[in-house]
Amino acid sequence: MGPEFLLLILLGAPLSGALISLLPKKGVEMVSSLVMAAISVTASLIILISEPSGTYGYFYVDGLTRIMSITISAIFLTSVAYSIFYLKRIKESFLRFRWYYCLMNLFAFTMLLAVTVNDLGFVWLAVEATTVTSALLIALERERTSIEAAWRYTLIVSAGLVISLLSVIFVFSSQGTLQFSTLLHQPPKNLMIMSMAVGFALVGYGTKAGIAPMHAWLPDAHSEAPSPISAMFSAVLLPTSLYAFSRTFVLLQGTTTFADLQNLVIGFGVMTSLIAAIIIGHQRNYKRMLAYSSMENMGIILVGIALGGIGILGAIIQIVSHAFAKSAAFYSSGNMVAEYNTTKMSDIQGVIHRLKSTGYLFTLSCLSVTGAPPFGVFLGEFMIMSQAMLSGNFLLTIILAVIYIYAFIGLNRQTTLMVFGQQTNVSTEESSQNSTLSVHDYEGKSISKPKKENRLSILIPMINLGISLVIGIYMFPIFLHAVSGMK
Repeated sequence: MGPEFLLLILLGAPLSGALISLLPKKGVEMVSSLVMAAISVTASLIILISEPSGTYGYFYVDGLTRIMSITISAIFLTSVAYSIFYLKRIKESFLRFRWYYCLMNLFAFTMLLAVTVNDLGFVWLAVEATTVTSALLIALERERTSIEAAWRYTLIVSAGLVISLLSVIFVFSSQGTLQFSTLLHQPPKNLMIMSMAVGFALVGYGTKAGIAPMHAWLPDAHSEAPSPISAMFSAVLLPTSLYAFSRTFVLLQGTTTFADLQNLVIGFGVMTSLIAAIIIGHQRNYKRMLAYSSMENMGIILVGIALGGIGILGAIIQIVSHAFAKSAAFYSSGNMVAEYNTTKMSDIQGVIHRLKSTGYLFTLSCLSVTGAPPFGVFLGEFMIMSQAMLSGNFLLTIILAVIYIYAFIGLNRQTTLMVFGQQTNVSTEESSQNSTLSVHDYEGKSISKPKKENRLSILIPMINLGISLVIGIYMFPIFLHAVSGMK
């Protein structure tokens, strides 16, 4: 079984899942999506293990491609599985299931296409296609706020991608080709045009990745989308956009203008992380809080990409570990949405007393995404900061340390208050509806005993959180080998 055939299976599975989901037969959309997502994971895992490198027809594979493919496929599978629980529990089901699963499959297909195709033009086209599918998923609830968020997302991101299209045009103008495998071995013919291409790519793809100051769409889109879709947004959509930028950025490595471009990219990354770290601690909506946390992580990853050396290794580790930890956080938040029917933190206090397992999972997930050891994000952030120190940029090292600490305190302080704070009063009617035993504390206030939670809603975030832990402890050699295999 050759690499090209495996890549066709990888892309064909979600595309087939999208088509099958439209069949007018009850339950077929759920089963087909699960099966096709599992096939995608299997294909990407075989590609990861077999370690193909080079050009295969219309595809290009290196270490980064393999890592991104398995990450996207795995998050796709867990999001589909979690949707089985989520869609049944939310009040007033907002859509026909077959359209939801169809769009989710297409969303995964466009991201997988973006990280495997061997043409910067098709990379741009695939990233643009993710906008269409993801915007429709945001608007599916048909609420005023969700439709508004979808429009804002579409307008801002599309404007950014027009700028990234200019980057593609400039690369072709300078080099005469958009084949990435060719561009890697072809020295830049016009440094000025290629430098402009990198700048436009930073702004264009950075808009899709939530890089400041082009991030205005991000908190609204994440907070209004269904929780499984929010997980895919934060975990894999944002890194896919950074992947697209990195493919253009690396083309100028070793040139005289590369140092200036490094400083520019580092500046955008630091500004993004700093803004997000400051805002996180002042959020009153826990899904928006998680969205700003994703923005902070993307800024740090951008810094790692720009620094090079072990910074790139740290960035890749952070991409993967953040994907699994943040998806676990959004799945846990979905449990709270299903139980409380609100995303306001003031209306959700003492989660641990009502949803015990969810409370612990949400707390651990937030610790993981903010770089608590021994989770994988800690390893990634440590390596990025180490590269800053090794490069002699001590000011950047100090700034990164401040951002890490500020984001850690801001997010986890909010999480602690929400999970372990004084329990929100539960009315008799609500307790009856939720099948929760109502008791009274010493002051006579109505509280509730922990309820029995759905096993699927606990198992899926637990698996993803466990993977993030394993990455931090055992998987360093795998990522090191992947980076050494990048062309």
